[in-house]
Amino acid sequence: MFQLMGADMHQIRRVFSYLGLTLEVTKLSILSAMEYRVSFLTQVVGMIINDLGLVLVWLIFFQKFTSVNGWGFPEMALLFAISTVNHSLLMIFARGAHHLGRFIARGELDYFLSYPKNVLWHACVSKTDISSIGDLIFGLGIFFLFGQPTFEKFIAFLGISIVTALIIFNFNVITQSLTFYFGNFEEAAEQMHHALLGLALYPQTSFYGGLKIVTLTVLPAFFIAAVPVQILQGFNLSLWLTLLVFWLTTSLLAVFVFQKGLRRYESGSLINVHL
Repeated sequence: MFQLMGADMHQIRRVFSYLGLTLEVTKLSILSAMEYRVSFLTQVVGMIINDLGLVLVWLIFFQKFTSVNGWGFPEMALLFAISTVNHSLLMIFARGAHHLGRFIARGELDYFLSYPKNVLWHACVSKTDISSIGDLIFGLGIFFLFGQPTFEKFIAFLGISIVTALIIFNFNVITQSLTFYFGNFEEAAEQMHHALLGLALYPQTSFYGGLKIVTLTVLPAFFIAAVPVQILQGFNLSLWLTLLVFWLTTSLLAVFVFQKGLRRYESGSLINVHL
């Protein structure tokens, strides 16, 4: 029993160690980017302006049409807030997950294999998207302006944003890791990433039939868009559990797909891809 407790404590300490390292690596990346202040501010402000344009389009739309299958501007504002914050968290702290396919196809994963830390973690935190800080600022601003915030709702918003960011992270790891098996799959994985984000920025009640099945499986926009909005509109334990189970399931699948592919990579079976 004590051995099991000791093993659990070791795993917990390891998780916190990686979290601390992730924060430190990201902080250094941001501080490095801030040395070029004009470039830094241009990227951040440019992203905020881009996001503002998208919101204005929907604001104008809902002035002419009151709702889309029950979704009005309040629901869309929550959707934009969640979508910009969860995507920004991924791109700020683990942009490398979006580049795993390139690392694999170009043989650049060798660099991360030379370090003692977890290969997947190291590859994912190796890049930071500075412009996504603008997404983060914009998403928080939208929530406070239109989300009817309370302290409890803000805590739920943060929790949902983190969980859905991890789901998007898992999606990227799974799709990018397919490069291990199919060669130059990184472009297809990137298109799948953009397709997921695109679906997540539309009223979720507008999807039917085959497209609805796609948003529940291949491109899980339902779990990073529809479910979070429903939770924020009213606490629902079953939806929270659904979201957590989906995150856990995709986490296990992401680790399995990457680790199995990494064994193929280490064996040299991808030498044709490196060329």
